[in-house]
Amino acid sequence: MKKASGLLLVAVVMALGVGAQTREDLGPSGGVPATAGPPGPVWNPPEVVLFDNGPLVNSPGTGPGGADESLARDVTVGLTSRGFNISLAGGYRAADDFTVPAGGWDISTITFLPYMGGSPPSPSPITAVNLQIWNGQPGQGGSSVVWGDTTTNRLASTQFANIYRRLESEPTDATRPVMSAVATVGTILAPGSYWLDWQVDGDITFTGPWAPPVTIDGQTTTGNALQWTGSWDPIVDSFLGTPLGLPFIVEGEPVPVELVTFTIE
Repeated sequence: MKKASGLLLVAVVMALGVGAQTREDLGPSGGVPATAGPPGPVWNPPEVVLFDNGPLVNSPGTGPGGADESLARDVTVGLTSRGFNISLAGGYRAADDFTVPAGGWDISTITFLPYMGGSPPSPSPITAVNLQIWNGQPGQGGSSVVWGDTTTNRLASTQFANIYRRLESEPTDATRPVMSAVATVGTILAPGSYWLDWQVDGDITFTGPWAPPVTIDGQTTTGNALQWTGSWDPIVDSFLGTPLGLPFIVEGEPVPVELVTFTIE
């Protein structure tokens, strides 16, 4: 009987496991409460960026130890999705678009902001990031990968981002500290429209990794991100069905515009 019960428990865990969830919605918080204040190094957002697909924070300074918070406004407007699965173990990926202006970009790094349910704020549980850049929307005819792959771990650094993700209806939940995941890129992109596609790995002790959506008070539609679950599908809030974007930060330098000298005869 003990052996049968154990097998049943394993079967239930596999059926309800982290990899089976495409997104984190309303439900028990779980996990271990965060300690007050940053217990270790904290990521400092860059002051100069090429592109920021955020924001994520909509309640600055209201978290444990004065940390910022990203609140899914389930009470105020009905947004119920905490985050979307981007775990390597589950085979999930995420994608979102950006535009490179005239001149082009010399991209050095791209920073993502994932969290893992139940993790402490330090040390970071994030262990890997892989990413690709497409010249069009992933999964559509004519789109192809212009840089990157789905196997190379490009994680350069990861720290607590001094942000907690939670539902508005759960004011004491501090089980989802958000991490920075800085990925090394090192490529030049010509002007044009691109899609970024990424995946994150982390400590299997915790759930996820999850990608919290762009969070702006008063807005229920924040972008047009996609999630790979066997096909590329729009990322939408589970209750409202509104399309959402995902935060990421592109760092580097604009490509200098070449000076053209005209000679007047």
